Amino acid sequence: MTESVPRVAEVLGGVSVLGEQPKNTDAWMTMIETGLPAAAAEALKEVVGLDDPSLAVALGVSIRTLARTRAVRGRLDSVVSDRLYRLARLVAIARVVLEHDDQAVYWLTHPQPGLGDRRPIDFARSEPGAREVENLLLRIEHGVYS
Repeated sequence: MTESVPRVAEVLGGVSVLGEQPKNTDAWMTMIETGLPAAAAEALKEVVGLDDPSLAVALGVSIRTLARTRAVRGRLDSVVSDRLYRLARLVAIARVVLEHDDQAVYWLTHPQPGLGDRRPIDFARSEPGAREVENLLLRIEHGVYS
């Protein structure tokens, strides 16, 4: 799954949105602490096919906050940036494991038996939930889907 990590930037709009290609964990940490651009959330929204209310829920912010940040082309705060990174990382991992972008999006946005028939995108709102999604993807990658 380590080959999915460089794809996180792609999910968030790449260099054109992020302004750089983070090369390591320190670079990502700095970007997250500084705040990712609101446009990165828009890029993820387009990749996954979310509407504004779903994106707001996934990031734990109000629709108004999301709209305000977008309107001024501002940066998300570090907490929301961390949530955005976490979700983008799961999207990138799902794309690698499921080997097709459309399948990854479908898998992330539909109930999965391995998660008690809950949607992975809903699980990703917390760190423990995101880890469970990642563990399930790892099991799928190794043919142990449950």
